[in-house]
Amino acid sequence: MAKRDRLDVDSFFSEVDQNQEVYNLRERLKTLEDQLNEQVNHEQHLVAEIEQLRAQSQAQDSPQLQNQIGELREHLKQSQGTHQYPVEKIQPNPDQPRKTFTEEVESMALSLQQEGQLDPIILFEDGMLFDGECRWRAAKGLGWDTIEAVFTAKPDQPKALRRRAYLTTLHRRGLNALDKAETLVAIACDEIPDLPPEEVPRIINRVLTRLKRRKQSLGERLHLQPSEQQQAVLQQLEVDPVEFQVFLILLGLQEHPASLNRNIFPALNLTSDLKAAVREQSLGCAQALILNRLSAADLGVSERQALKLREKGIREVIDQNLSTAQTQQWVTQQKSQDTQSSTSATRDKQVDRFLSSIQKLDLTNTEASPEQLRELQQMLEDRLKHVKQLLK
Repeated sequence: MAKRDRLDVDSFFSEVDQNQEVYNLRERLKTLEDQLNEQVNHEQHLVAEIEQLRAQSQAQDSPQLQNQIGELREHLKQSQGTHQYPVEKIQPNPDQPRKTFTEEVESMALSLQQEGQLDPIILFEDGMLFDGECRWRAAKGLGWDTIEAVFTAKPDQPKALRRRAYLTTLHRRGLNALDKAETLVAIACDEIPDLPPEEVPRIINRVLTRLKRRKQSLGERLHLQPSEQQQAVLQQLEVDPVEFQVFLILLGLQEHPASLNRNIFPALNLTSDLKAAVREQSLGCAQALILNRLSAADLGVSERQALKLREKGIREVIDQNLSTAQTQQWVTQQKSQDTQSSTSATRDKQVDRFLSSIQKLDLTNTEASPEQLRELQQMLEDRLKHVKQLLK
């Protein structure tokens, strides 16, 4: 393991008779202790360099970053050896912005089956992933019980890791709108501890709406300007302190609030089934947002019926590889069919006759017997149960 308490050799031998043999043993232990500490310092230096590279680099697969990770892996293999660690005990890094790995995991699974595991994954001491999430996910999918791993110490500032990890993956292809939105909200809440997550997109939308009403603007390239200039612009716009913090955090991550409000944060409103489809079935976020319009409220149907229709839409989009325009067309057709179906149902003649009979039924001065009234009550209750089942 990387972190360890230093052995106080002098104290250890303080009450031992100092003959030549003990003296030699003491010097030998001191030498081993120094060598071990040198290895630990080298390991910590490599970890710090990798974190620094991840903060500065725009690509996770940059040669320099991969070289440093490779050097750390070899150092850990030589200093502590590799270990077979239970796959089920491994925890993904919650600060990892990317949550979607479908294509890479499938490719890695094929590689693991054909070539076996070529490199161990790197774990923190508590079993959390530092490097090798695709290999771990692939091994899990293949049903492996254990995976080869080496261990390193966990950094002291975990919240700072999320921001650095986001900057690292800023321009990566696999970071979809949903992953990006959730990570940006988490970073904002890291830096403003009392801020509820749901308030982040609300603040952005509220301020932008207010600015539009006042005919004010942030400027198109504010996210690319120095922090001092960003602060000066926000002060001129008279936003409150929390709004100021949220906007400054997002601008500091080189994200323009207007673009986030329009293209990224809407992904947070996806239904749970669509979020799962984005992450597990490679459904595009743009298509998911269009399918999200098939809600129970918009269609006037039950949640179960809306869910079935969205499931049908997910299969159609994935199987037919529909573009956003084609997905929009499919959703429009479904809504049209739903409207026609609803209209047709309200024109059912049998139902209309029944409704008319009920409306005309006057029981004010009826001579019906109690038994007949109970029969009527039972019949209506039975029909009502049937109607409720049809509407589920």
